Amino acid sequence: MLHKKSLLLALFGPALLPLTLSLSCAAAPIVLTKGETSDSINRMYASPAGDLCLAGQRFDPEGDARTRGLILLVSLSKQRVLWQRTVEPPDENEGSRFMACRTDGQLTYAAANVDTSTIRTDTHGLVYVYQFDTAGKMAKPVRLATTADNAFVYDLDVDADGVSVIGMAQDGRAQRRTNGIFLARLDAGMRPAGTTKLPTGAYDWSATGRLSGRTALLGGNFAPAAISGGDWPHDYAVSKIVAGKYSFSVRPQRGKRGEIATTITAANEIVSLGVQGTASRLTVVGADGKVSTDTAVRSTLCEVGSLAATASTVYAVRAPCGDPTRPHRLVAIDRASGSETAVGAIVGVPQEVFVAADRVLVVTKKGDDTLLLETLQR
Repeated sequence: MLHKKSLLLALFGPALLPLTLSLSCAAAPIVLTKGETSDSINRMYASPAGDLCLAGQRFDPEGDARTRGLILLVSLSKQRVLWQRTVEPPDENEGSRFMACRTDGQLTYAAANVDTSTIRTDTHGLVYVYQFDTAGKMAKPVRLATTADNAFVYDLDVDADGVSVIGMAQDGRAQRRTNGIFLARLDAGMRPAGTTKLPTGAYDWSATGRLSGRTALLGGNFAPAAISGGDWPHDYAVSKIVAGKYSFSVRPQRGKRGEIATTITAANEIVSLGVQGTASRLTVVGADGKVSTDTAVRSTLCEVGSLAATASTVYAVRAPCGDPTRPHRLVAIDRASGSETAVGAIVGVPQEVFVAADRVLVVTKKGDDTLLLETLQR
């Protein structure tokens, strides 16, 4: 008698192995950075005209211990980087990471988390906003008056009247901390125009957020207004905040920090993929606060490093179970069925995935640490 596994292979053959989805390559990869330093991208924004800003950080393993802000403007129509800048931490601070950006093709804005110390346990987090012109020339950065001991960026947005930023505001130290969410404004001249705070708890620094006008959508690990001890609670939640007030908060996943990835779609859905052991679960919370999808995902992969979603498909950068050091893979998950398919059209090792209009944009890394932007047609 055939062993059960052998019998299944005999009956179904290679169908048991992960299928490969071949999206068409819209163009040759765009070289973002050349690999002399260790670079990573945190967020990307596509303007209606097709210009992309990419916000991240740069670290030189052969240099000092400081991280520096990294900002790039890319033209998809011209298939090239228009400009890029490495930005020193402001005011002689120790580290900087660009966490969010916006561009209209003329002016580009970025919000940065800035560390006052290289020792993480003693670090004070500050928030700065930057403005760049069409050639990448930088105006003097503006520090936001969050009035908090530690502040971290979720996202920023830009309109005709100025810049808005949302993030976490934390006071106190390890034994007792208070947490809130701040919303700050700069006017069109980059002058402070007010800060408000929701003192009823906050998402941690790794949360995913999207700010659009007066509406913010957030997902990540949430802490109440006051916590004691050094550990952040493992309490995943998603929220919608409108005009400084909570519209809803929902807890669609159960898991620890780092086990759940989040993305927000163009339709204002909050999509999360959680992993517990070898089990994966996909949830979708709609703009009305109701859970519209709660589906088990059939996968041979575990850790989720990055997530993006369309109305029908979730794209995820995932690591093999049992060995997260092996190269990550890009997969496509059908939102209705939970079936997962490997995406085989990319050249480098996937790092971050984004969705813009009819394209999937993937930041990948080659063996020499060169970062590429690969564009796949959906």
